[in-house]
Amino acid sequence: MKTVLKSICSVLFFLLVSSALASSLPSYPFIHVTGEATLSLRPNIGEIDFELTELSADPELTLSMIEKSSADVMTLLASYALDFEDVEAAEIKKYVSAVEYLEPPETAKKYRLMRNFHIVVRDIQKWNSIVTSLLAKPYLGNFSIHFGCSDMEKIQTDLVMMATANAKENAKRLAQGLSVSLGNVSAVSQSPLKSISTLLGLDGMVKREEALIQNKPITRDFAVPAWLKYKQNVDVVFRIKH
Repeated sequence: MKTVLKSICSVLFFLLVSSALASSLPSYPFIHVTGEATLSLRPNIGEIDFELTELSADPELTLSMIEKSSADVMTLLASYALDFEDVEAAEIKKYVSAVEYLEPPETAKKYRLMRNFHIVVRDIQKWNSIVTSLLAKPYLGNFSIHFGCSDMEKIQTDLVMMATANAKENAKRLAQGLSVSLGNVSAVSQSPLKSISTLLGLDGMVKREEALIQNKPITRDFAVPAWLKYKQNVDVVFRIKH
């Protein structure tokens, strides 16, 4: 009896889910396509994050040291004619490591002060010289660098236009292959239309990486990359004309 009831419940659940999925699909014939666009561009902007650290047993000496080192860094950056708004220096903060907290009370404590910097290099020709100069400073560390393009608004517009044009061409080929006429667009998204893929049973069959436009592609290398690759996908639903 339990087996029969379980089977009936399973069938009812399947029918309910199937009905819900069917009702979620468009009520008209349609073609669902993905348009893709890629641009490879040379970077024209670089960003650097780094940390200035000073350590000594005398708090006043440590503060004096970090103020002197900070002034040295600012003088260095000024020598490259960086814009004032492209140089950010955070407030000086005290840092005590977890290891130092565990040391016995009689251990001589050291005072570590830290300051984070963020700079934007808009003249990429200066990049190598600036990085080399910063790396030569013994009190600087924890470098993180990013490269990008300054005209991201235009890049985004171009990618979307290219991706939508590609989607339209893909839809035309599908319509031609199926001997149907392509109608108007009824839905478009820059993110995958996951619901349609699920309803059509395509999940797991086609794995497509969701390509997003990144304003600051990250690299672990300090060298300027030859090219930056930007990608954009669009999902479009077209009606099929009767």
